[in-house]
Amino acid sequence: MTADSAAKPQTAGLSTVSSKTPDPLDPLGWELPVLCKDCNQDFHVPYRHFQAGVVFHCRHCHGSYVPTLTMYQRVRDTFERFYERMRRERDQMIQSGNDAAFEERLAREMTQFHQTLELLARELHPAGKVVRRKGWAAMFT
Repeated sequence: MTADSAAKPQTAGLSTVSSKTPDPLDPLGWELPVLCKDCNQDFHVPYRHFQAGVVFHCRHCHGSYVPTLTMYQRVRDTFERFYERMRRERDQMIQSGNDAAFEERLAREMTQFHQTLELLARELHPAGKVVRRKGWAAMFT
């Protein structure tokens, strides 16, 4: 009952933790939607790998996607501000004992945050974005 009994509760606790849904405020699970510059289809990249100069490949056409420094800074600021605010509110709600209200607020805020990320994906252009000429200039290319 010494070493074997002590190991059983620990492994049982680990299996229940891994079977739970992941914490939405855990940075290891954060993903960023991006829009491929070649095929205009969206795909997701892990936020922890999203840095200026890192090459991502589209899952649809295998085209390259390289974030610029400006893109990285805007995405980082958006993520960090949102998650810092939500963590602070979560801590306040847990101390007050109002977990249900926080869960509802988190769900609303997450949908708005995902809409903001979708807007950023359409607004920001990676390095090497092909811009097609319009008007008279298009005739001579």
